Amino acid sequence: MSASPFSHLSLNVPDTSKPRIVVLGGGFGGIRLAQGIDSRHYQVVMLDRNNYHGFQPLLYQVATAGLEPDSIAGPLRRLFVGRRDFHFRMARVTGIQPSEKIVDTVIGGLHYDHLVVATGSRPTASPVRNTAPTESV
Repeated sequence: MSASPFSHLSLNVPDTSKPRIVVLGGGFGGIRLAQGIDSRHYQVVMLDRNNYHGFQPLLYQVATAGLEPDSIAGPLRRLFVGRRDFHFRMARVTGIQPSEKIVDTVIGGLHYDHLVVATGSRPTASPVRNTAPTESV
């Protein structure tokens, strides 16, 4: 059996005496919630499979050359500059163990005291008549 290509990586989140809130997802909901948490009282760890936040409502403007791509996307870390005890990790979540309070990722597990699942939604309606929604690859 071959080793995982991520076996040399680690989440590297510092231990803390404060309760740890793990936020899964760096979309609108996850960002808004994380910004509202007082990090004097909690350690906040955000996990997302991407290291950027895209402003999807303006995606059509990029597609029609009305805006540059970097106008609607930016690094998640930039939104939390100066926040103490906030940690962002780019990692794909592979499972949750609620009884042990552990989130599993491709680069290791992370214990949590509170878990927020803010992974977004997927549209189910097609915006154009006589077309079908496509599946993500």
